Amino acid sequence: MAKVIKFKNEDSDNLYLLTSNKGVPFLYPNKYLKFLKTINLASNTIKSYAYRLKLYWDFIELNQIDFKKISMEDLVKFIGWLQGKSNINAKRRQPSTINYNVMAVFGFYNYLERFHSDILESQLDFYSNSNKKHSYKSFLEHTKTSVKYKLNAIKLKETKRPYKKLSEEQLNQIFQSKLNIRNMLLVSVLYESGIRISEALNIKLEDIDLSDKKVVITKSKTSSGENRLVFLSADTINLLQDYIYEVHEKNNFDSDYLFLKLSGSSKGQVCDYETIDAFFRDLSTKLKFKVTPHMFRHTLATELHEKGVEISIIKALLGHKDVQTTMNMYIHPSEESIRDEYNKVMLHRERSYIR
Repeated sequence: MAKVIKFKNEDSDNLYLLTSNKGVPFLYPNKYLKFLKTINLASNTIKSYAYRLKLYWDFIELNQIDFKKISMEDLVKFIGWLQGKSNINAKRRQPSTINYNVMAVFGFYNYLERFHSDILESQLDFYSNSNKKHSYKSFLEHTKTSVKYKLNAIKLKETKRPYKKLSEEQLNQIFQSKLNIRNMLLVSVLYESGIRISEALNIKLEDIDLSDKKVVITKSKTSSGENRLVFLSADTINLLQDYIYEVHEKNNFDSDYLFLKLSGSSKGQVCDYETIDAFFRDLSTKLKFKVTPHMFRHTLATELHEKGVEISIIKALLGHKDVQTTMNMYIHPSEESIRDEYNKVMLHRERSYIR
């Protein structure tokens, strides 16, 4: 079975290496992961591709398939394997998860056809636009509409699931938990601003205007999300000032970033996804319900919508390019609001019958 090994380079960036069970690196998957780094994909994105390629390598090794000679029949078999239709691997995955895994495989072969086509013996057309063969800008073209037909042949139908929001009771439990000052500040900022966790971890002290209770988001996963303003309550600003004093100033940490690690050999360094993920997993276990950073984003969007805030304002706060994205992804009436509106109609009916 393949393994994913995490290590850091001289710049303390997280890098990922795919190896055999004996620790022997796989040449071409690692060339691909290195290339993803050169085109500035986020570390977390590269990590997800590494683990998806690990699954693919497990599959081809268990079935003794030469990755250079992959066929459509092999890819269909791979999907069945991911679905748990095999005695070797009984784990069942959701269609969306399977589609992401297949997309990662297409990305890998897309890369090979662009830069190492001489090794491929497959008849499948993963990338056919020779005019842009070495274009970095059009890389990962397999994710774009123009080539979706290549994936549709083996793409599973997905059931759309709305993002989960936190109830008022759950929010109370979170904020009444005994959290350290950094984690309390983090959940407060996530809930009040609706920013992504990646955006929160990239906040620098210079981005914060304490007097005006606002933060400029300078780094975002989308260009429309960059350089937007988000706002915080007076209580959170007070907590933020306490945090800067207790963590940054008392420890004399030399870092421009807001959220730092508080213990261990990397104390004082900027928080990474692993640190935050561990915190939210521990919090979920403690509270006995799942809590993720993104749930705060959805909770804020839903609350603003139900309070009558215009969609265009919510779009601006969340950093979306299109209003439709905001509506499709985050604007879902809660069970309580649906019931309230339903009860109003029923009450009107009862009164009309009395007349």
